[in-house]
Amino acid sequence: MTRLSGLVLSVAMLLPGKLQALPSALVEFSAEVTRSVATRNGTSTSGAMYVGKEGIRTESRQDDQPIWMIFKPKQKLFWTLFPKQQVYMERSGLALDWPPLPEDEHSPCRSKNFRCQKLGQKVVQERHTWHWNIQVLTDKGEMPYAQLWVDPRLNVAIRESYADGLTIEMHHIREAPQPAHLFEIPSNFSKIDLPATPTADKPPAK
Repeated sequence: MTRLSGLVLSVAMLLPGKLQALPSALVEFSAEVTRSVATRNGTSTSGAMYVGKEGIRTESRQDDQPIWMIFKPKQKLFWTLFPKQQVYMERSGLALDWPPLPEDEHSPCRSKNFRCQKLGQKVVQERHTWHWNIQVLTDKGEMPYAQLWVDPRLNVAIRESYADGLTIEMHHIREAPQPAHLFEIPSNFSKIDLPATPTADKPPAK
């Protein structure tokens, strides 16, 4: 299921979808992030997120393997770090963007496939948010899709709840300038190559 607001979730906790540039009125903050799936016996994972003027950093775990991701918008760089092995991979040429929110010009809510309703103000994690209900339009009519609680100061959804059982929420949000070193590669890490992608004329080795 595609996520509408895009609090970051792939191998690490947070990975924006269509990316361009951080907002000019950026508020720097850090937060813990939990991801739970109600349909999987209460499965829950947790991580951290740091948003600063130098970029975005996320920290999570996969199979007991800590994984860090660092996005550098100005340099158009994306690093994936594996601290246990002290190695990292790099992708360049990527433009970063804060994921579109329901009222943004490029939000999926602007399409004919969704109906988005602003339900009113709610307090989440002791922060003022706007509560949105989102329906997807299908051949069978409108179907529940997601609910978002958007923090207008941070310009991000701090809670997302999807019809497939996934809930993503920020906790212990702290507004503060983020240290520059969080968005740099540690000096004792070594760069490794990205895994090769098989091509049509060169099948993968067996």
